Amino acid sequence: MKKYQLILLTLLFSNWITACSQSIASYVVESVEDGDTIVVNIDGKPERIQLVGIDAPENTDNAKLKVDIEKKGLAKADLLAIGEESARYLKALVYLSKNKVSLWADLQKRDKYGRIPAVVFDKDGMSLNEKMIAEGYATLLTRFPLEENLKKQLETAQKMAIDNRTGLWRSHRDITIKWSGL
Repeated sequence: MKKYQLILLTLLFSNWITACSQSIASYVVESVEDGDTIVVNIDGKPERIQLVGIDAPENTDNAKLKVDIEKKGLAKADLLAIGEESARYLKALVYLSKNKVSLWADLQKRDKYGRIPAVVFDKDGMSLNEKMIAEGYATLLTRFPLEENLKKQLETAQKMAIDNRTGLWRSHRDITIKWSGL
């Protein structure tokens, strides 16, 4: 019975991926920009990938950092500190995956920053999107629609990270609460 269930699940999953016009393929990570953006090599060209469904604090002085400072009323140094921790954690995850990741994405879609939104998987098939939230280095990004199962997984991971005071929820709890609005 388990064999047939596995086959059925595999067929359902592959049909679902096809229906979403998305694909899963393996790529080399060239760099980590911040806690929610990586650069991968796709057909010999560097492409910016946004870990869909997550938001991480900025680790460089840019327009979004300025917006966060103004909206959240936090000091630039505090925001950069948590942004650097977040980016450092994503770099560690990528390093553990030997700089190879798989993407579940429509490579033709772009966000307003020109990035390809994707679920990014490590060498063991674990979602880096979920890991960043579960380990407390990113939050759920609710501004854009997400596939319902992914949204539920990320919500559960975020609740656990907050409750367990994991990552930034431990090291910089007050700043993270104010930055995230949670």
